[in-house]
Amino acid sequence: MTVTYSLDVSSSTFCGIHKLLFRWKGSIWKSIWPELLLWLFCYAILSILYRFILPKSQQIQFEDLCVFFYTYGDYIPLTFLLGFYVNAVFGRWSEIFNNLGWIDSPALLISTYVKGDDETARKIRRNIIRYMVLTQAMVKLFQI
Repeated sequence: MTVTYSLDVSSSTFCGIHKLLFRWKGSIWKSIWPELLLWLFCYAILSILYRFILPKSQQIQFEDLCVFFYTYGDYIPLTFLLGFYVNAVFGRWSEIFNNLGWIDSPALLISTYVKGDDETARKIRRNIIRYMVLTQAMVKLFQI
């Protein structure tokens, strides 16, 4: 069932749009909120640890460690790694896509060779095509 939000979007205020984002069934917030909360929790713990618990000498060591990671972070070719990852994912997807069995040609052959305009011939053609669609779905399911 399609849910339309166009009336709510057109009549919402600046603060109301945030309510609409959380109500929206396909919202990105609904898919990332656990990771966002975990990241915010870890950030808050590190911030409290740095600001209130660590003495001045350890704060300086922490800052030096941050500068070290920032400086040597440029040595990792992040764009190359991201490109390699995308290439691997796309390659896997295209391999699955190419290995799928397409039922278009066999369905046309079945409609050509199973002759008849009566109810029995129509049911035979329909059942053969249904089994082919089921086989294609099962192959796709077990291929993942």
